[in-house]
Amino acid sequence: MKRVSLPLLLVLALLVVAGPVGLLVGGHKRHAPAPAPRTTLAEIARHAGCTLKEFDGGAATSNPPVTGRFVERILAADGSYAGRRPPSPLATMHALLHGRVLFQYRADVDRAEVSALDRVVRRDSASVILFQNQTGMRARVAATAYLTVMTCPRVDRASLRAFAAFRDRRRGFGQTF
Repeated sequence: MKRVSLPLLLVLALLVVAGPVGLLVGGHKRHAPAPAPRTTLAEIARHAGCTLKEFDGGAATSNPPVTGRFVERILAADGSYAGRRPPSPLATMHALLHGRVLFQYRADVDRAEVSALDRVVRRDSASVILFQNQTGMRARVAATAYLTVMTCPRVDRASLRAFAAFRDRRRGFGQTF
């Protein structure tokens, strides 16, 4: 019979004892679910002087649009198109239907306001696209997600907070295709 070395036996004994204890003490921690936001998106929008409209589906007509026709192969990359040619309406609709949040501004919005929106997007551009609106929307700035639109008459500290909240709460809303 072959003898096992004493150091090896000590290591094995330590693992046998420490393994279950480690799982009990430092194992998978159960985190409480994240608390629900204290303020609704509608309240944040209203506080900023913006208007939030959510549709149940069906004939969701708005400008800028929150649903519509798209072509699967026409795409728009996430990020800011400020100062560049905007993606086509078909590309932005495709992005929106796949859960992107679209930040849009009219052509007459001044450079400083566009820069402020650009900073919000660059802080967290995953699934967010900023571009100049091409649908003739009446609002100066807007945020859209699938079946949701928030329009704002100006770009200021409160509306930028509303845009960030919209991004964080509506990113990933889209059709399941």
